[in-house]
Amino acid sequence: MTQPGLKIQKVFTLFLDLVASMVTTRGMRLSPLAVDPGKYLRTCKMPQDIYEKSGTELFYNPFTFNHDDFGRLILIRIDGHHEIHAVELIVQDENKGAVVVVYYHNGKVENYLNQLFSSEKEYVKLDKNWKIIEDQEFEYIFKDTPKGINFDLDIKINGERRIKINLQENRKEEKRFSVLATVGAELREVKRFPFIYLKEAGLIPVEGTEVSFELDGRKMELSKPPVKVEGKHRFRSVFSFSRLPFFWNEDQDSYLSPEKLDNAQTFMKGNAVYSFSDNNSHKEIETITYNAHGHSSSFRFSPAFPDIASLKAGSKINGKFCLGVDDIDGVIGGKYSVINRDGEISIDFQPEKCWGPIGNKNWISVYHYHAKIKLTEDNKFKLQSKWIVN
Repeated sequence: MTQPGLKIQKVFTLFLDLVASMVTTRGMRLSPLAVDPGKYLRTCKMPQDIYEKSGTELFYNPFTFNHDDFGRLILIRIDGHHEIHAVELIVQDENKGAVVVVYYHNGKVENYLNQLFSSEKEYVKLDKNWKIIEDQEFEYIFKDTPKGINFDLDIKINGERRIKINLQENRKEEKRFSVLATVGAELREVKRFPFIYLKEAGLIPVEGTEVSFELDGRKMELSKPPVKVEGKHRFRSVFSFSRLPFFWNEDQDSYLSPEKLDNAQTFMKGNAVYSFSDNNSHKEIETITYNAHGHSSSFRFSPAFPDIASLKAGSKINGKFCLGVDDIDGVIGGKYSVINRDGEISIDFQPEKCWGPIGNKNWISVYHYHAKIKLTEDNKFKLQSKWIVN
């Protein structure tokens, strides 16, 4: 049985292991998507008899979306230290701020935020056991040069332990990839689904890279997978110059507010655009697109997500959904259900497919979203929802 303290540690090595092992089997290649939406989402329409009354122009929206600051990251994994196994730097867009994340073998995680860091702390502290240290002084360089990655970090953690990293590639690789990050793969408690996508990402080659990692003055070795990746020996260290952290369906305990559609086929709320199909005057959601800073995450349903305010008691809908990023559709595939049990509506989402080598393909299936909606005595819809991690 896995020790509880070690579960969180595995989250952050999982992505490195996933990427580093992507070609351990001949012919295996990294893929930016998990399913072909055209094949995965069957074309079908919702039957009209699931509704008990004519549709109205009111839309009750059970979905929420959000995002953290976009930016860039680099994560370095080391071997041979009895406490620390990885160090990560995350830099916000426009260099607004930065955080250094230190990962320990016992599952402890420390987040060191510099004075310029402006992101919401809830998106940094993903687990209750993680620690946040604010107004931390550290120096760093992280940029993409004509010769490749240039990365320097100098930080004192816990007021005394010093970490110094210097890394310089001497030949820039043209080939980079896009992939779903596995952050959140084994978190025990989440308030939202972490749909974090890495673009302009890569693994650092051993040959032609000058690197030094010192911890308390002791030189450490960077971890390397035992096989070649894309024909080269590489470090288990990953970078991305376009980190896109989207979040889907916050835990809620609130009332749904009706929105008037006025016969429109689209509806915009904040950063989200909802596109509807019409089923005998009932507006059903075909797609949702959430836009932020020139990027987007998309959600597609088949059949279209029903008009929950008009469902007959006893009606049950089973369907599928896909999540995508920008022009890459089918990054995640899953199933959904909507059931009206004598006036209490339950909504369930079960992600089930994402890309990964053998053994890592379905880490998202540990997530399950459950919501229940009740009509109160004062004719309001009360929504209570939660993500469950199995």
